[in-house]
Amino acid sequence: MMKKINFIALLIVATTAVSLKGQTASDLFVSAPESMLLTLNTTDRLDLIDFYKAGQEAKVENQLGDTSAIFRLTDDYLELKTGNETLELIILHLVNDSKIVCLIQTVCAPVCDSYLAFYTTSWKKIDSDIFIAPADKLWFIKEGFDPEGQKVKNTLIPLDITLMHFHYDTEKQVLYQYYTTPEYVSLDDKTKAEVYLKNEPRIFRWSRGRFE
Repeated sequence: MMKKINFIALLIVATTAVSLKGQTASDLFVSAPESMLLTLNTTDRLDLIDFYKAGQEAKVENQLGDTSAIFRLTDDYLELKTGNETLELIILHLVNDSKIVCLIQTVCAPVCDSYLAFYTTSWKKIDSDIFIAPADKLWFIKEGFDPEGQKVKNTLIPLDITLMHFHYDTEKQVLYQYYTTPEYVSLDDKTKAEVYLKNEPRIFRWSRGRFE
């Protein structure tokens, strides 16, 4: 796995222009393809960044008449909220000062579910398996319970749908994965399932070019 990660890192270095070395989350937010941010044109994005950096409310009316707002912005992180959708743009560092982009798109309607993807700084998609192996729902079963045991299996039948929420904590520099399916089912089914489920999220830390 490490050889594969190092190969990808070297490939990114070779295919990324030197001028991209100093790119920040703001730069990448502006340069992101329109297909990723359908409701925000370039002017909207630049306005949001200018408002935030000026200490003003970083909010604009997007192309659909909804409100889009930047809630947090650093050199390596941007959090944008539009209605019930949240976008997190995270710059992750590899070897030789090269970088990749992790994009988390979350919709809460009302239960939160996330889509996780990785890109080069020129917005070419990279296989996410290289950088993370997300936990499946069986990881969230408490120790001492057999995931294949009939009692647990029967209890989790109402939870056959799998919803996961990812969130990056910029202060702790960790990625959290939450199993949110129990929030989707009835209160009775949720109460039954909670006996077997862990309360804590799966925590990932970026180390040597991979979330572990």
